[in-house]
Amino acid sequence: MIDDRWNPFSSKDNFNLASWLVWCKVARSQINSYFAEGLGGTDIISYQSAYILQLQLEVLEQVCEYLVLMEAVIDDGRHTVTLYYLHIMDYYRYLIRQVPYRSDMAYNSIREYYLCGE
Repeated sequence: MIDDRWNPFSSKDNFNLASWLVWCKVARSQINSYFAEGLGGTDIISYQSAYILQLQLEVLEQVCEYLVLMEAVIDDGRHTVTLYYLHIMDYYRYLIRQVPYRSDMAYNSIREYYLCGE
């Protein structure tokens, strides 16, 4: 993946299409119809069916272990609120491991001070 940042997809556009199909929760039958009707265009697309797309998505690093939503219920006697949150250190570990972000990352420990009255 280091040499080809869009792997297992063939290009940025190919990745964006896959991302859109997943985020919009397009049904497998509709994905198959999309390609069967030739709507994918003439560009090289690394998948031509929902099955192949699923196989390519399984190649990607599993995010689940880092981005697990935790749930907390707060009850003040009058209102009950359910909060969902991520463990922030796990999320940072996930971000730091991402190869596509590597060239843009600059991090180091810093010490910040807050002076009262200023």
